Amino acid sequence: MTISTRALIFSYSDCVHYLAGITDEPEGKSELARLLKDDAGKLRKFPSLYRAQLALKEMGFERCWLVMHSPYDEMIGNGAAQKTELPMPLAAIN
Repeated sequence: MTISTRALIFSYSDCVHYLAGITDEPEGKSELARLLKDDAGKLRKFPSLYRAQLALKEMGFERCWLVMHSPYDEMIGNGAAQKTELPMPLAAIN
């Protein structure tokens, strides 16, 4: 982990699961993230934002960015989904 490494949590509009990952890219380049995987090499899907935060906290991160995707525009034919990245501290997670 370097000073430029960012932790990310991905939230999709269905809110069924969250994905977590890390990237060395500057803010706004979340599509280049390396998503966390389990021992079998499958994507780790977290059932809650809290669980995703715990996983990143265990990796030594103190903050992350919540990346929220909204597929609404794409669903109605208006092009790519919109995305927002919000900084979020992990300090409150034990």
